Amino acid sequence: MRRLALAIAVACAAACACGTTSHAGYVLVTVDARPAVHDAASITVTLANAGTMRTDTLMLGGKSFPVTFSVSSPGRTGDLAIAVDASDSSGIVVGHGSATTPVAAPTAEVMLDSTDFVVNTDYAGDQFPTDNFQAAGFQLAALPDGTWTTVFRDGCMQSACNVFARRFDRAGKPVMTQAAAGTNAFVVTARPTSDLADPAIAASQGATLAVWNFSDPATATTTGVACRPIDATGRLAADQTTIASESASVVSAAAMAGGNFAVTWKTTLPGMIDAIHMAVVKPDCTPAGGVLELAKGAVIADFVHRGSVASSADQVLFAWITNGELYTSLMSSTGAPSPGVKLIPKTATLEVEHARVVAAPRGGFVIAVSWTLRTGTGSGRIDLFRIDTLGALGGAPVQVTDQSDGDPFNNDSFGLASRPDPAGGQNGSVMIAWHVCNASGDACVLSGRIFQLTDPAATPWATPVTDAFAIPTTTGGSDKLASVVGLPDAFAVVWSDSSGKPPDTAGQSVRARVLYPPGS
Repeated sequence: MRRLALAIAVACAAACACGTTSHAGYVLVTVDARPAVHDAASITVTLANAGTMRTDTLMLGGKSFPVTFSVSSPGRTGDLAIAVDASDSSGIVVGHGSATTPVAAPTAEVMLDSTDFVVNTDYAGDQFPTDNFQAAGFQLAALPDGTWTTVFRDGCMQSACNVFARRFDRAGKPVMTQAAAGTNAFVVTARPTSDLADPAIAASQGATLAVWNFSDPATATTTGVACRPIDATGRLAADQTTIASESASVVSAAAMAGGNFAVTWKTTLPGMIDAIHMAVVKPDCTPAGGVLELAKGAVIADFVHRGSVASSADQVLFAWITNGELYTSLMSSTGAPSPGVKLIPKTATLEVEHARVVAAPRGGFVIAVSWTLRTGTGSGRIDLFRIDTLGALGGAPVQVTDQSDGDPFNNDSFGLASRPDPAGGQNGSVMIAWHVCNASGDACVLSGRIFQLTDPAATPWATPVTDAFAIPTTTGGSDKLASVVGLPDAFAVVWSDSSGKPPDTAGQSVRARVLYPPGS
């Protein structure tokens, strides 16, 4: 096999500095990178042409992207496939890109996209955003400048469980916090809780609130919803605050206009009746009023669950599922919730299994709904619905995928996020990240898709800008329970990973990735 002749060297720190170089006899390749590709110490270049391949590694020597190198392939014709991996000093791949160019072309360009990375900084045992599929999707929040914080839980070492957090900038670089006295993860819980805790997080203009349902391991009857603020410097309040003292699960939160936060959770009333409760809390986690009831079952057989909340302008929308149908309640930032209304009913064959709601940048909301078969098992679908400022459905649903709900235990879940147009447009975009598991629920695949929002009155009101794509770049495990948040120029995603790949080779880990919409 004839090897490709590879004359390769990092030519300069900026591609434009090489613009006067003669290109006769070789291809000048420029490698640039997304902002989320950082700390690269080397690039590994793989070239392929007509069944032959060659791989070389170049040390960057402190140079930043873009960098250039030349490829010489005398006597060859056809296309040249170029694949580039950027690695940090420990050998972990932090960026990947590829391109195909004719061998005779004078130049080629490769853009390195982001790869996923481990969030948790303690590796012993398990760490995960949540282990409750009903509570997935609430574990990410971002400040206006794109600084984002994720919360997660450990595997309850010695029967004591803690909620952790870690903060990153808009490019996915760890941010120094006072709580961690560095860039590592830090403990949010002031007192350990139980393995039933499901953390959630929300951020306003300057405040970030972590909330979770707690259960005191030493006192089984002490349960409720806890809250602890994290300020802009990453400093925790001295103690956690109890928002409600009652049974609770599937906690979610949203920042409201004016600075307060809306928190919602599921509870069980006397007689084993399901209910959805909510409370408004201040940025310091103190309640701004009492606990209010959004919905409850009429009889014990009513299944009221999976509540969620989002804020858009001066409105807050609560959503929950009762007996396979989606209900909502609308509230102003200074008023009380409206009576719940059935917004999306079940059909003759399908019922609502899962739902998440986010703000539409132009006002109103977007709800993602996962449908499951009412009888039997099989693949369902996920649809997007537009909700206007009056809380009513607008336009026809837009299908995300018809390959969801592969798990007969109904353990599929998804995260949903929106972001405005970076150039100042009015419509913005949404990203959904969902997982589908096998029949036993132990092997799950995490996918994503991005939609551009158009005028609310247009048909369709949302158009896909990507097909379904794989979110993880680290493979070999089960990836599930994703959360998504919009950043000024990208989306951030976190999820539970069981690959056991470095740097966390012990059990489950929390992985994240910063993803850029096409054309951004």
